Amino acid sequence: MRKFLLSTSFITALLFSGCTTNSALKHFENKELNANALQFTKKSDIIVDNEPKVQFFATYLNLAQKDNDKEIESFLIGVYLVNQKNQNFLQQGYTLTLNGQEALAEPLEISPKSLMVKSLPIKNPWGKYYIAHFPQQEDFKLTLTLEKTNLPKAVLEYEK
Repeated sequence: MRKFLLSTSFITALLFSGCTTNSALKHFENKELNANALQFTKKSDIIVDNEPKVQFFATYLNLAQKDNDKEIESFLIGVYLVNQKNQNFLQQGYTLTLNGQEALAEPLEISPKSLMVKSLPIKNPWGKYYIAHFPQQEDFKLTLTLEKTNLPKAVLEYEK
């Protein structure tokens, strides 16, 4: 009788604990942007003397959001300047270009609490987030570059 109770308890526990759904997206909010952002988000670091100086990540919004304006190239970018009090990359002398062209306007800083930032698969709580718009590119290949004089470049490559 004791063996029967133990085996029944074991089988019951196994059935209830073993039946879960596994999904790579289960930790993200259930929004269409989340699944697409995962596919169109990339990250690059600027490393000097084997130490990271900048973490740079971006999501190509034209492909991640179906309702995005197709007349411009739009990116949601995040920048974390390691060990810097001022996290504004523009004030620190960095430039952001797409295929060698500057943004149409200065990138607009957005709140880390915004739904767009929350949907990103790569985040840094200490960095700043921006929306950057560039002129429409004819090239199929897009190269987003963050650079500063006397430092290596952070380069992210996308395809339309």
